[in-house]
Amino acid sequence: MGTQFLDIGAESVITVADLRDRFAAQGFPRPVEAGQGLQASLTVVICTRDRPESLVRALESLAEQSDPDFEVLVVDNSAQGQVAHTVAAVRGLRLRCCHEPAPGLSRARNRALAEVGSDLIAWIDDDEVADPDWIAWLKRGFAHPDRPDAVAGLMLPAELETAAQVNFERYGGFNKGRGLEPVVLRAGLPSVVDPLYPLPSFGAGGNMAFRTQRLRAIGGFDNRLGPGTLALNGEETRALSLLLEHGSTILHWPPAITWHYHRRTDEALEKQFFGYSAGLTAFFMSMILTSPKYLWRIYRFVPQGITRMLANRHTGQPDSSTGGVPDNLLRAGRKGLLQGAWLYLREVRRQRHKEAVR
Repeated sequence: MGTQFLDIGAESVITVADLRDRFAAQGFPRPVEAGQGLQASLTVVICTRDRPESLVRALESLAEQSDPDFEVLVVDNSAQGQVAHTVAAVRGLRLRCCHEPAPGLSRARNRALAEVGSDLIAWIDDDEVADPDWIAWLKRGFAHPDRPDAVAGLMLPAELETAAQVNFERYGGFNKGRGLEPVVLRAGLPSVVDPLYPLPSFGAGGNMAFRTQRLRAIGGFDNRLGPGTLALNGEETRALSLLLEHGSTILHWPPAITWHYHRRTDEALEKQFFGYSAGLTAFFMSMILTSPKYLWRIYRFVPQGITRMLANRHTGQPDSSTGGVPDNLLRAGRKGLLQGAWLYLREVRRQRHKEAVR
C-alpha cells in the first residue's frame, strides 16, 4: 500500500505506533476492487540467458498462481540453448521452450512474439518471482473499462540484504514517480504530456503485458536496444511509447505485482544506473532514426530536460524527487545520459556490419 524510507539514526527499534503515524500522515491509495478478469488466452514469456537457478525460481512462482489458465514460453538466449533440460523438472505449468541464438533481449522478445498464438502476452524476467495473484490481476487490468492495450504492473524488491540493493530502491528503483494507484495513460490526457517525454508512469519491462496483435502492429521491439546491445536498455520504453503514439491506452496497474532480486554489489549497481540512463537517450535516437518527424519534437524538450536531469542530481528517471544520490551513482547516470545516443548509433553500425559479413 505504501513505501517509505525512515532515517532512524542510532535507534535500534522502531515501534509499530511510530510506523502507523508516519504512514497515516502519508495517506494510502484507495483499494482496487478485485473484479472479473478478461476472458482471453495468455502466454507468459521469460527470456533467459545462463541463469538456470533463478529461472527455476521464477517458474516455480508461476506454478503457484491463483489463476492457472495461461501458458509459459521460455526463450533461451544463450549460445548453447540447453534451457529445456533445466526446466524439465518444473511441474504444474503448460510450458514450452525455444532457442534464440542471436544475442540480445530484444531479439529474444521478438522471437517470443513470433512464437505465441495467445490473445495476450505477458513478460517477467528470470531474476523475478510473480506474486501469487499476478496473472489474475493482469487479466483484471485488461478488463478495465478503458480497454488498455498494455498493462504495466509493479515491481517490488524481493530482498533488501545489501547496501547496493537498498540504494537501488531508494535512489532509482522501478517505481520512482509511479504511485500505488491505477492510472490510465493515453495521449491527450493529463497523465501523458507527450508519449516521448517526460516519460509517462508506465512500469519496467519485467512486469508488463500486451494485447499481442497491438504489440505486433508497432513492430515489437527494436533489436538495437536493450540488454545484450551497446545501448543496454530502452527496448520496453520504446514499445510502450509507440503504443501511446499510435493512440493506445496503457494502464499503470499496481495490483499486478512481481518481486525483483536487485543487484547485490555497488559495481553492478553503477552499471545498472549507467544502463538505464543510456537506454533513455538511446531510445530518443532510435525514434529520430525511425522517422525525421520526431527530430523537432525531441529537439524541443531533450536539451532542456537532459540539462535539468544532469543539474538536479538525477539518474535518468525524469520525475525522481529523491535527493542525496551517492556520487558514484550520479556519475554513472550522467555518463549514461551523455553516451546513450552514440552507443545506439554504434550498435546500428555493428549490426549492419554483421549482416554484411553474412
